[in-house]
Amino acid sequence: MKKGLCNIAFITMALQVITIPIISSADTVNSSVNRDSKKLVFPDVPNDHWAYEAIMILANKNIIAGYDNGKFGLGDDVTREQVAALIFRALNLESKKEYNNPYNDVNKGTTMFPNEILTLTERGIFIGDEHGDFRPKDSLTRAEMAQILKRAFQLKVKAEHTFSDVPTTSWAKDAISALQSNGITVGTGNGKFEPDMIVKREQYAQFLYRAMNVKNEENNITATSYVDLDLTLASNISGKEIDNFIEKYHADSPLLGHGQDFIHAQNEYGVNALYLASHAILESGYGKSEIAYRKHNLFGLRAYDGDPFKYAKYLPTYGDSISYNASYVRKNYLEKDGVYYNGSTLTGMNVMYASDSKWSEKIANIMERMKPFKVEDYKFATRLPKNPNALDVNALSNEIPYKSFSTGLAVTVLNSGFYYHVPYPFDLQIKSDPTIKENKVGILTTGAKIIPYREDSNGWIEFSFITNGEKYWTLKSNVSM
Repeated sequence: MKKGLCNIAFITMALQVITIPIISSADTVNSSVNRDSKKLVFPDVPNDHWAYEAIMILANKNIIAGYDNGKFGLGDDVTREQVAALIFRALNLESKKEYNNPYNDVNKGTTMFPNEILTLTERGIFIGDEHGDFRPKDSLTRAEMAQILKRAFQLKVKAEHTFSDVPTTSWAKDAISALQSNGITVGTGNGKFEPDMIVKREQYAQFLYRAMNVKNEENNITATSYVDLDLTLASNISGKEIDNFIEKYHADSPLLGHGQDFIHAQNEYGVNALYLASHAILESGYGKSEIAYRKHNLFGLRAYDGDPFKYAKYLPTYGDSISYNASYVRKNYLEKDGVYYNGSTLTGMNVMYASDSKWSEKIANIMERMKPFKVEDYKFATRLPKNPNALDVNALSNEIPYKSFSTGLAVTVLNSGFYYHVPYPFDLQIKSDPTIKENKVGILTTGAKIIPYREDSNGWIEFSFITNGEKYWTLKSNVSM
């Protein structure tokens, strides 16, 4: 589309991009509890213990585990990294290959759960301290626990708390009110909550179990299909389900592996993830249009009719494109004060978003194929809040960034591979140069010498043969650099 988009930056500290291998999601250390039996047994958790039911149910769901000696760890302080691991599993989240890491002390050498911590940080559930540290091995207080659970399960404050030791000036008063009004805590007795008390493992198990069972208020769903569904209601689709759908129909799609980016955009910017994925698929042809592939622009941001490729904005990643679109759509189309608001549904969006009167039906059809519509999926779905922060889309460039190489540097072709007029592998329309009818030129010969000039963000290099100066493109993996 030809609309300007907006986005937010949720972490204000400088971000370091890291890649962390997916590692074990066991609790603290691997448990020796016999998981093949139908009834798990922790020798230090008696059947009559007040937290027995919560611990056993969470253990049977593989959300919580014990130590190598088979014990649960009754009476031990729960740590921040353990809390992150349990919430990650309780919410059935998925890891990514790469994260923006704002912490000085989170890596595979400092914690068993870097992926879990960074996933929850991206969702706004965790933040670091003033020094940029997460402190994975530290314990946490009841007030901190309340804040984390409120964010993780989007608990609403149904009534103000009644605890005598939580003042109205407390930073955690709303979170504590949310826990009490949703039946997650009744306090420690004598009308107190004791916000500074350290949380034990069994206490956390009880709090988590109760939080998982809080029911949102039932939504009045009048929609009979996706075309008239309120798009501010959260979808329960997972990133893996999105990836599976993409792989089934277009296994060569650049969008494959980015399913979790749609979930992230839903949680951060308040727009249904199933809609976002379906919109991206329709608009970008599964990410295979030239604008989508070369500029990571999945929604045609500023792709004006006169010269769509030239004017289309460049975004560093597909995740950025998804987030910008979610922020823009929520602000301008799904809010009553939005400039293009005609109802928070596909039908309402269609009025001003697309000239194609069938646009809403096309997206709804993709949504239906990906996850068939069921009213039950949305009766208790979270009504997503609007994120008030946004970046100015005008600050984005429409130019693709390139890395230049030293002039005249010759390299050797290692692998026989195709070379092209433009750095684009699909046999589709070339919008950057309409005169090109056949993009694929030929095959590089192993051992040949070529001169590279520059590299784009997708790993393509522009080059010429030593024997002539005409420039072409091939994947960098085909040559020795």
